[in-house]
Amino acid sequence: MRTLMSVLATAIASFVAVALVPSAHVIGQPQWAAYLAFALMLCVMNAIVKPIIQILSIPATILTLGLFTFVIDALMVSLASNLASSVFGMGVVVTGFWGTLFVALIVSVVSGLLGAKD
Repeated sequence: MRTLMSVLATAIASFVAVALVPSAHVIGQPQWAAYLAFALMLCVMNAIVKPIIQILSIPATILTLGLFTFVIDALMVSLASNLASSVFGMGVVVTGFWGTLFVALIVSVVSGLLGAKD
């Protein structure tokens, strides 16, 4: 149940991010399924890949006083975007590093406000 709530909160957060960031858009129909596909991939990336990347990047995180975690979040959004569009044929597509970084920030803040523990 917690995983389902996390995916739904991330889907709502990605909807907000697409509405706010001009370089992000949805591919595939219906759009709600595209948001869910992206959210599912993002939750899987955050659960499996992100902890490994965080451990490997401890020196860079220390050197940048923790700011490198934003880059890791942007990397997770980019991976989730690519996987969702290739596996499901739908999802949220973000172009450019800054757009990806802003989407990652918005998704983190909104899903945190909605109570997702990702």
